[in-house]
Order: sequence, then C-alpha cells, then structure tokens
Amino acid sequence: MKKLEPLFGYDVNYDAEGNIEVNDLPNYPQETKNAKIFYERLELIKIDESKISFPLRLNHWVVTINPNDKATIMNYFNIKGIKKVVEEHKSKLFESTTFVKAELQYPKKTKYPNLHIHFYQVVNEGGEEIIDEYDMIDFCQIIYENTKQFTKKRIDDLEKYVNTQELFQIPFLPLEMVRFDDEGNITDFQQHLLALSAVELPF
Repeated sequence: MKKLEPLFGYDVNYDAEGNIEVNDLPNYPQETKNAKIFYERLELIKIDESKISFPLRLNHWVVTINPNDKATIMNYFNIKGIKKVVEEHKSKLFESTTFVKAELQYPKKTKYPNLHIHFYQVVNEGGEEIIDEYDMIDFCQIIYENTKQFTKKRIDDLEKYVNTQELFQIPFLPLEMVRFDDEGNITDFQQHLLALSAVELPF
C-alpha cells in the first residue's frame, strides 16, 4: 500500500487494486471545510465526465423507500439498493440526461432511516435554471441536519439485516449520471462500486 501526498489535509494511499483511497474522512461532507471542498471536487469530476453544457434546466424528484419490513431493508438499504431503485424507474430515464444521488435520513423518533433517491433530469422547459457546474452542486447538495443520527442503538438494530459500513458511505456518494448499455440496461455507478469494495465483508 503506497502512501501519497495528503489531499485537502487527509491521508491518501493506493489500495491493493491501485485505486486511490482517502483515509479518516468525517461522516458527512458538511462537517468540516476540507471535507466539503473534497466532496465538491468529486461532484465537479462527475459533472465534467457527463459532458453536459450550461446553462441548463433540471427537474428534481425524489423516490423514498420506507423501511416497512425486514425484506425492504435487506433489499434496498445498501449501496446496490440504490441502483435497484433507479432500475425500477428507468422508463422515465430513457433518452434523457439524468443524475442520481442517495440520501439516508432518520425521521424523529424512528427505529430505521428512510432511503431517498434524488433524480435530477435535464429538461427543456420547467425545472430549475442552472447557470454552471457550481450552481448545479449547490442545487443538488444534501444537507444532513443531524450528523449524529447513527447512534449505537440504531446501528445495532440495522446490523441485524445489513452491513452498516455501506450505509455510512452514502453521504459521500457524489452525483452519478444514469447510462445505458447497448441492450438498454443501466450500467453500474463507478463511485458506488469503489465505495462498496472498501466495505465488503470477507467470506
């Protein structure tokens, strides 16, 4: 494992597969100035990779997964579950430019969190006018009002069904553009795969 020069004050190294790994990030981008800057750089990379042109208009909608039962938690409350939700709504995404971002928030006095999948679709009319990439970052940002929401009791309750280390990654997952392969299937979100590889449990 080769150590690199610090990035925004965080230790950085290559993992065993040659991916850059950033160590000791806080739990949420908004917790420190450096974390916010680092996260915004991830967002800028994703926006640049999309090759979209500004100004543009974005239509925003949210799909919420409520943890109604054990099966729902096990199927959706993980990194791969984000893509499952997107796939269930892909009929709205064909022949469009759409970005997605996940959010995990506990309503007050609840045992389990809600999983929110945000969709940001480029449209010709309506929606929000976006001037440039920084305006887009501001429009798409998710603020976690309670950065202490994962109490020990809540973690213990969730760990009966899921790997909570995956859930802790969600606030740092940047925008991902929805892309389709030649057969009309949604391709994997690369940042999601990297986050998943960092927390997968050994068998």
